[in-house]
Amino acid sequence: MNPLDVRFDPAYPLSKLRPADYNPRRLSEESFVRLQGSLRRHGVVKPVILNADGTLVAGHQRTKGLKAIGETTTPAMILPQKVRLQDEIKFNLLHNRVETESSVVYAEPGPIGQWSWIPWQTIEVEESKNLPFQQAIGFMTAAHGPWGSVVIDDQGRIVLNAEYAAVAKAQRFDILAWTCASFDAGQLVEDLTGEYGVYDWTGLEEQAPVWNQHIVQPNRLREHSSKAKADKVRYKSEVWERLVLPWLTTSHRVVDFGAGHGDYARHLRGKGYKIHDYEPYRTLKGKYAVDIRTIVGQIRTIERELRQNGLYEVVVLDSVINATTSLDYQHWVLTTVNALCAADGQVCIGTRNLERELASRFHEVSCPGADQQHGKCP
Repeated sequence: MNPLDVRFDPAYPLSKLRPADYNPRRLSEESFVRLQGSLRRHGVVKPVILNADGTLVAGHQRTKGLKAIGETTTPAMILPQKVRLQDEIKFNLLHNRVETESSVVYAEPGPIGQWSWIPWQTIEVEESKNLPFQQAIGFMTAAHGPWGSVVIDDQGRIVLNAEYAAVAKAQRFDILAWTCASFDAGQLVEDLTGEYGVYDWTGLEEQAPVWNQHIVQPNRLREHSSKAKADKVRYKSEVWERLVLPWLTTSHRVVDFGAGHGDYARHLRGKGYKIHDYEPYRTLKGKYAVDIRTIVGQIRTIERELRQNGLYEVVVLDSVINATTSLDYQHWVLTTVNALCAADGQVCIGTRNLERELASRFHEVSCPGADQQHGKCP
């Protein structure tokens, strides 16, 4: 039985679906033909995800494929409430990352060729890997309930969405599963993974120009949700807490470049620190519109500081490189940071760790958290 409010409909009418205003994935003709072949062979073994109002959150191409082969319904997970655009994008990314899985998980299978709810007590995590991915899934299940599903073979091995099952075990909720015969599992995995188009977020430009920059802006030092009200959750930056604050003094002149909503800068200014913040995509509160007035004010403040006191002694670049969408973009950011920093100053950078990323990709143990570097300006 589904323990939360997410509702599963094994035969949701395609005619009732409301496509999202944007379509985040583009498929080539070859990929679309391959998708149709997979749907004919296996059916839909991974339900689409719908907002509470019936808007399609994840599974746009799958529903197109179903219509192309003459189907009229699709299995669907229906969320209990309408989610915001940021979470729609997260659902899309998480829902389509089966090819990155590396955990080894077993559970009690259901009848072959049917959907069933698997009790979380039967889940056994033999090897838990790709922990950052599990953490991302965990945030979404905590906020929206058990929205995902798994494919399990008749021997009990979870062959698709193993990371989701590991999260279910940790959070103690039952999982929806499609059970397949073990001799079909290999072909099913091969058909469902691999290249199925690329993500294209241009359809979001009117709602969220440069979508990734808007949505990744961190809310630091803030509390959210019922857990937050119980003082159990507080979001902090490893870059600030581990690399900057242990040695920073009120005499240092600092700029937080790509500061998101500027929580650390505001907090530290209140404690007497000399810190400016700059976020070129700062948004208006509760909106995706750029807060031009604030951004221009930040630029003028930095210009005035440079004229009066020279280059900054400390530049903080927290998670900004993760959000750049090209090598050119990355070059521009680093060039600007270099231009702001004094020759004997220091840059504190928080970004991904290449070794961990590669380890996760090749099914080796990966560790949570970001890697940081603390060194002098080039």
